Amino acid sequence: MRRLKTALVGGLSIVICGCGVDTNPDGNQPASVQFVEASVQLGIDFVHYNGARGNYYYPETFGSGAAFLDYDGDGWLDIYLVNGRHLSGLAPDDIPLNRLFHSRGAAAFDDVTMSSGVGDATGYGMGCSAADYDNDGDQDLYVTNFGPNTMLRNDGEAGFFDATGQTGVGDSRWGASAGFLDYDLDGDLDLFVANYVDFRLDANPVCRRGLLHTYCEPQNYEPIGDLLYRNDGDRFRDVSAESGITLSGRGLGVALSDYDRDGDTDIYVANDATMNFLYENRDGRFSEVGLYVGGRYNVYGQEEAGMGVDFGDIDNDGWQDLFVTNFARETNTLYHNSGRGSLVDVTDRMQLIEPSVRPLGFGTRFMDYDNDGWLDLFVANGHVLDIISKLDSTDSQPQADQMLRNQRGHHFEDVSATLGPALGVKAIGRAAAVADYDNDGDLDLLVNNTAQRPKLLRNDGGNDNNWLLIELIGRQHGDALGTRITVTTALITQTRERQSGGSYLSSHDPRLHFGLGSAGHVDIEVRWPDGSVDTLRAVTANQILRLEQGML
Repeated sequence: MRRLKTALVGGLSIVICGCGVDTNPDGNQPASVQFVEASVQLGIDFVHYNGARGNYYYPETFGSGAAFLDYDGDGWLDIYLVNGRHLSGLAPDDIPLNRLFHSRGAAAFDDVTMSSGVGDATGYGMGCSAADYDNDGDQDLYVTNFGPNTMLRNDGEAGFFDATGQTGVGDSRWGASAGFLDYDLDGDLDLFVANYVDFRLDANPVCRRGLLHTYCEPQNYEPIGDLLYRNDGDRFRDVSAESGITLSGRGLGVALSDYDRDGDTDIYVANDATMNFLYENRDGRFSEVGLYVGGRYNVYGQEEAGMGVDFGDIDNDGWQDLFVTNFARETNTLYHNSGRGSLVDVTDRMQLIEPSVRPLGFGTRFMDYDNDGWLDLFVANGHVLDIISKLDSTDSQPQADQMLRNQRGHHFEDVSATLGPALGVKAIGRAAAVADYDNDGDLDLLVNNTAQRPKLLRNDGGNDNNWLLIELIGRQHGDALGTRITVTTALITQTRERQSGGSYLSSHDPRLHFGLGSAGHVDIEVRWPDGSVDTLRAVTANQILRLEQGML
């Protein structure tokens, strides 16, 4: 049972959830962290529908998104899964819908799709992002589609309502990943959307590998521009051109971070077979700086087929590093943030070439799965070609996902085989979302797979080490996007940012998670989006803290 109490510390109103005890006082690594597939047990009966009927329409192979959000504010994270649609012929008997599953604690989820109004049948579903865009205290949903995108406004007990027309965010191009941010620091949440390619059902090219009909390559389709919407109150306005978001790419992944620590949020777009974009925020106007900062190309000066992307501090130096998943035979790419204005490709040095050269990576997330204080890397894998095994007998479209353990900032090690059989089950992995869905102090995984069931991988054993989970409530906007938290123990200092976006088509636990190893107490510094700073001393480990800015 969750035990809540309220305290005043350092000028903050704090709600504390006592969810554990100091289970590992000696600081040993967990003897056996195992990821257990729990979706069937918990009642998540979703199966992704991609509409494939032999026409090889391009959207069929890219999968759909996943989100963790607490839509009803009860302290337990719910799950939203995006679905595809039929693209040709007669519709199936059961029309595919996006689905919302309400958490009943750690024990089960109930399907509340119809009662909540979140089905969204307006387009072929791609990505999703959760945030309180109207600042009314509950989480709304933005859904990108092949077809018009959709804004679903959460009106509390009345459910979700389609606010697309009212908000003006129903762009009809092929939307992929999206994220909310306050790019102009005016106190409300704006919206960035990465768009993929100009594909039309009535102009579907026939592509072959030898004599075999299959999906085309991205170069068969023209890239298109991304979107930045400014929140002007009841309506969003497209400010892409005037703010410097002007380049055309084949955008799939979006990650947000104040990578240069100048107090505003920058934007990174992982593009498929075009150069990646690093948009540096300069007082509300963006400049693409990837050529001289890094991140546009790999160490060899090559553009890659970027899919998923995330920011995280791999060496606990206080600067956000960058990881991008790419096509098979390309390797994924890790960029180290020097803190001196450069992102340096360290894929080889961090021993990430060998584990990533064969799989085709999509969703990815920095996460401390074993609570040792160092950010590990999860990658969801799956090929895009349904005939890949006929072209290469050593390959397959379903592939195993991977966990890459951070060896104290020196290199990463593929430990997937040690974390239980569920992680190694091959699937056509796409979206990956991370959260502590059962509130037990370790991070769980949700992977939405193409034309298959999702995997909800429960982390068993990660909380043998100590932990802290921090929920932020901002003064200007409740989500407190753009906040940076520093947590210090006797041994290490960790830095996390509260940001939207990251991975591929997904939205994650809004709370910030810190693995603490054997540390029983920590000091915390919270730097809010308006620049104000609060400090908390000797905070006890193994708690969920709710920090409200400015509440005395």
